[in-house]
Amino acid sequence: MSHNPPQNEQRILIKGAYLVTQDAELGNFVGDILVTDGRISAVGQDLADDRARIVDGTGKAVLPGFIDTHRHNWQGALRNLGPAWTYQEYRSQVQIGLGQYFDPEDVHIGNLAADLMSLDSGVTTVRDESHISNSPEHSDAAIAAHWESGIRAVFDHGWPSTEAEQWQFGSARTHPVDIRRIRNEVLSDDSARVTLNAMLRGPELSTPEVSGKDIQLARELDLRISMHVGLGEWGAEQQAIRQLEETGLLASDMTFIHCCTSTDEELRMLAARGATASVAGALEVFMPGLGQPATNRLLAAGVRPSLSVDTETIVSGDMFGVMRATLAYQQLVLAGAAGPMDRVPDLPTFDAADLLSFATIEGARAAGIDDRTGSLTPGKEADLIMICLDHANLLPATDVAASIVAGGHAGNVDLVLVAGVVLKEDGALKGGDTVFAEAAASRDRLFRAASLPLPT
Repeated sequence: MSHNPPQNEQRILIKGAYLVTQDAELGNFVGDILVTDGRISAVGQDLADDRARIVDGTGKAVLPGFIDTHRHNWQGALRNLGPAWTYQEYRSQVQIGLGQYFDPEDVHIGNLAADLMSLDSGVTTVRDESHISNSPEHSDAAIAAHWESGIRAVFDHGWPSTEAEQWQFGSARTHPVDIRRIRNEVLSDDSARVTLNAMLRGPELSTPEVSGKDIQLARELDLRISMHVGLGEWGAEQQAIRQLEETGLLASDMTFIHCCTSTDEELRMLAARGATASVAGALEVFMPGLGQPATNRLLAAGVRPSLSVDTETIVSGDMFGVMRATLAYQQLVLAGAAGPMDRVPDLPTFDAADLLSFATIEGARAAGIDDRTGSLTPGKEADLIMICLDHANLLPATDVAASIVAGGHAGNVDLVLVAGVVLKEDGALKGGDTVFAEAAASRDRLFRAASLPLPT
């Protein structure tokens, strides 16, 4: 089944913007970008098109839309509940405590709220790690929200949040079989705006035997795989990446999320097999119990990571905060105040330009969609954002990448396109007018079901 809309015939020509292309051959320069039929048709200087709508890019930067490679979208209506929670408190309060009470409509509004917040802040692609597969109807509702919002989404089918403790940390249950239906009947088109991946628990959250069966299933269905690994002391003990390497299952179709307590040797194994990684820098800094961001250690192993939000119940759902927190932790590494795994000499470092790369083209590679997005390369789909460098908080934008990373926020995002469709313009998001009320109603219903006091 394909939900792709008719080809977008709008022609848009952005003139005179600073282009952060993420294309090594094009580089960064002041110029123009032409969008036709939903794709980037030309990037250069002095472009002209009599049929195109002209957008003045003076004083603005255009770059590929941010790509979030790991967000639990279903929690979008529960945002900002516990910024001081530990990992165990989050699991107890949200996944175990509230997850069992979600009905399909709660999943739909949670996903929609997360998608709209993402788009407003310049995230044009989200890899939705959906461990709310309580029923086929729950998964269908999550997918429907992605079509409705207009975002590009990689739906990572996971496990239920009913009997949540039976599905993690040594679980003997194999992956829910409904993933076959979704692959065959719902998300069979890998060129569509919404596609399918498999969110597997791996040997860290299940058993080696279950992990092997789950991986076999995902590869039989020709799906990329994501896994949470290196989760606190348990991750250090289990060494999931090593287990996968020793059983011959580690491969380039895998994205490993967190890797906080994965060993340096494991990260080198990951690199050797061409696998990718997702760092949730803000969440890992805010939430005790996971470990610290592995960004610098991944770079030392030869892996350029992608970036992700993880859960909006703990941290803000925008990529600006993720980039800043990831950079802040690196500065602790340099100051000698980092966690024990980072107290090694000569760790490689990264800068603002690297962070923009992690948030765009590296995200596309991790999600397996770098052939169609992640850079301003002619021929790719027009997933792009325009940021106002002439806003008071970014002036005088001496270094464009540094200004965006150090000072940027959603209010600076003036224009958002996904596959050439305008979803935010002149700083205003299109649609979503009823989402606030629907999200509040969903939250209230869930709180009542869980016998929690309603917010006043």
